[in-house]
Amino acid sequence: MATDRQVQELVHRMEEGRWAKWVQLGALLAVMMAMFGAFILDPWYWGLYKGLNHPKSMEQAQIARELARGHGFSTKMIRPLAFIHFKAKNGFVPADKVPDIYQAPLWPIVIAPFLKLVHVWPDSLIPYRPIAKDRWQMTTRDYIYVGDRTISALAVAFFYLNVLVSYLTVRRLFDHHIGIWTVALMLGCNLFWQFSLSGLPQMLMAFLFSSALYALVRAMEVRENGWRPFGWLGCVALFLGALTLTHGLGAWVFAGAFFFCVIYFVPRWKTALLMLGIFLLVYSPWVYRNYRVCDSPFGISAYGALEQIKGSENAIMRSQDLDLSGVSPGSFRRKIQGQIAFQMSNLIPSFGGIVVAPVFFLGLLYLFKSPLTRTFRWALLSMWLSSVVGMGVFAMGDEGTSLASNDLNVLFIPAFAAFGIAFILVLWARLEINVGIVKCGFYALIFGLCSLPLLNHLNTSSKSPVQWPPYVPPYIAIMRDWTQPDEIIASDMPWAVAWYADRKSLWLPLTIQSFLDYNDYERIGARIAGIYLTPVSGNKGLVNDIVKGDYKEWAPFILRNVNIKDFPFKFVTAMPLDNQCIFYSDRDRWTDRMD
Repeated sequence: MATDRQVQELVHRMEEGRWAKWVQLGALLAVMMAMFGAFILDPWYWGLYKGLNHPKSMEQAQIARELARGHGFSTKMIRPLAFIHFKAKNGFVPADKVPDIYQAPLWPIVIAPFLKLVHVWPDSLIPYRPIAKDRWQMTTRDYIYVGDRTISALAVAFFYLNVLVSYLTVRRLFDHHIGIWTVALMLGCNLFWQFSLSGLPQMLMAFLFSSALYALVRAMEVRENGWRPFGWLGCVALFLGALTLTHGLGAWVFAGAFFFCVIYFVPRWKTALLMLGIFLLVYSPWVYRNYRVCDSPFGISAYGALEQIKGSENAIMRSQDLDLSGVSPGSFRRKIQGQIAFQMSNLIPSFGGIVVAPVFFLGLLYLFKSPLTRTFRWALLSMWLSSVVGMGVFAMGDEGTSLASNDLNVLFIPAFAAFGIAFILVLWARLEINVGIVKCGFYALIFGLCSLPLLNHLNTSSKSPVQWPPYVPPYIAIMRDWTQPDEIIASDMPWAVAWYADRKSLWLPLTIQSFLDYNDYERIGARIAGIYLTPVSGNKGLVNDIVKGDYKEWAPFILRNVNIKDFPFKFVTAMPLDNQCIFYSDRDRWTDRMD
């Protein structure tokens, strides 16, 4: 039987001794696995997971599925603006495999093998297996698409890798204690979880960015020891090149890192040549591919910079005749100025509600003991300021959701939080309050404030099994049965039609006349089977958003107040939920097929 002394020694080892680190890491690992199960599998049906909820995540997902099929980097979502580029390059739109010239390639490339694996994996090993024999096909009895769970689970895995690399980086900058604090704050950050569940590439981006920061810290350590840091600097450029392949705005992060490295590391010309050379080596093949496909090195993604100058990105991508009049340096200045002002006024929400993250800026005025830590702050500041300008140029782009697809602030949360909590704990130590319960209360207050958005999400989540409005995946997927593989569905949510129905979908053009030209002459390489309208265009204010908004020419169709006598699609059916979706078709495609 253990003596009191042996018990005390055991407790000491677990709390402060050589076992302490392993106990803390083990507890965090258990929390991570529990949170993964709660969010992705949701065995108690808390309504925490409802599938993908962002247009660009669905668009990239369907590109990944085409890659898994061996169709190359092609898409089933057709933008009218892309049609202009294909027409100028080839005189026609490819009828079979339409090359994608909008999305960055790395996230779909990473997703594709896992979608392929799910497609061939034994049924007995899938806890939430679909009812359809083909796992890439949904039925009206499936609420959550197996592909949605696969992508979100993969995003959570990259989130956890980001947690690990961030811990290793912070431990080098500070110590194990601040590293554990950073991990805890990351796991309690609702923004990280929402990006993971959304299927957007931000978690892969965060992992690549945290890896670049780790490599930069190692390079700075090597320089301080008098050795050559070029191997680690090459890794920095490599990770930031991969970041840019994941999202084009990663180039702005690289610009900030490049600026700092050229100033800090000597000889400067070698640093500049090495980093720029590796970055271009990673990114230039994609630029060449885009130029070969559509004569534009950046595809049509660069037109995103015109958002707010020439209307919404929605309207820009649906345009066939983009008028560039009025675009001037002054208009860009006003846009960037407004966007930066917006970001500065929303710093705490931008950093996921982690209230200690903005304290990083106060930490710039404090003299940390470690020269490495003091210098690294300026590297972070350089990259963040460059990113702020990039987000100002292209705008945040939330696409009607709570998440911005162009959000780069999420990448900086771990590092900023580490500096912020370190600064706060230094000030707390100077108060010399040694009462244990007060100390624990202070720590609990900090973590509680930072995790409040997550706690609120857990307590207020809707029990709805789908992301309604505007998505009802099983009743989007049913249009697969109503149409043929060589037909196209025009829609105000082509990303969801392409992903869930697995059919080519034309983003509804700005004008009815443009649509009729597509339909009458089959200018997009196939016949249009119908028009699918949803709450994306219909769940809006009547006058400002429908009658005068981006879909103003389609207002009669949206409001169900159109004379279809002379229109090619004379057959109409309302669809779930609550008849808020409607399908106009050339014939009755649903009478004997509706489940």
